[in-house]
This record gives sequence, C-alpha cells and structure tokens, in this order.
Amino acid sequence: MEIPMDISTWDDKCMQAFIRENASMFRVFAFRYLQDAEVVDDVLQESYMKLWINRSKIGSVKSPRNYFFSIIKNTIADKRDYFSKGQKEEVPVDVSDGGLLLRNIIEAQSVRMIGEAIMQLSPQSRQVMEMTLDEMSLADIAAALNVSVNTVKTIKYRALKRLATMLSREDFLLLLLF
Repeated sequence: MEIPMDISTWDDKCMQAFIRENASMFRVFAFRYLQDAEVVDDVLQESYMKLWINRSKIGSVKSPRNYFFSIIKNTIADKRDYFSKGQKEEVPVDVSDGGLLLRNIIEAQSVRMIGEAIMQLSPQSRQVMEMTLDEMSLADIAAALNVSVNTVKTIKYRALKRLATMLSREDFLLLLLF
C-alpha cells in the first residue's frame, strides 16, 4: 500500500500499513537509546498515539518515516525529562546529539534492509542465518537442524554470498558485525 505523504489524509488502513512496514525499524531505533524492551514498547505506543491523534494538524511531510523518527526522539526526550525529576527509574540516554540520532536512524534502516534480504533467502538458508543472528554456534545450529557442521558451514557460506549481492557494501558489513 502506498502511504500518502499527507498524514492528515490517513485512515486506519494507512496507519496500520505504516506501522506494519516500519515497526521493526522503529523498534531498533528506540532500543538504541533505551535498552529496555518494555520502555521501548511504551515509547513506541505513545509515539504512534501522538501521530494518530495529531495527524490532522501535521499535514503533508516529505517523509512520514523521518517525521516519525522525530516523534520517537521527542518522546524519549520527554521521558528523560520526566525520569530526571526524581523518579526512581533509569534515565534514558541523551537523544539531543544530532550525529548519534542520524547514525541510529541509518542503522535502523540498515537492519530493516538486512531483514528483508534474509527473508528472500531459501527457507533453509534463512533459518541458518536467523540462528546465526541469534548467536547460536555452528554446532548448535547443526544439532537443531539435524545436519552436519560442514553442511551448516556450506549453507551459511552460500547465504552470505547471496546476501553480499543483495545488500549494499555497508549493509553487508553491518550484517557481518552481528
């Protein structure tokens, strides 16, 4: 579904499509600042509500995704201000650093692209790559799939070779860091 740039025209279906297409990327982005899955869920839910409630005031934007990144950033900053007023919960990381913000947006987008590329692999290659990203050893993957370690190595090699052709150099290097 094509998401309109004019947020004020969004209906339930546009909002659902926007969330479905971008949720994992927004989650990665927020997690870079918060490192707590429950707080990330709260921040994202609050951010989605802000977007939905204020959509008629927002109007047209160049990129709904980038606009939403700013909503998330501001929601995290609001939480930081709230936590710093004597609350017992941990204060989130400072989100005012523009360079860090840009790096985190780029990383979140890269993670999304890597995930999409992995989904295009054969089922067996996808499974091996997902297990690898879950930090399973070659021996553990082999045992889980009931194949030899050499078979896992071959599948992983072929998957990485295919991913190298599907991803940009930078995204592929990021994948190798995981």
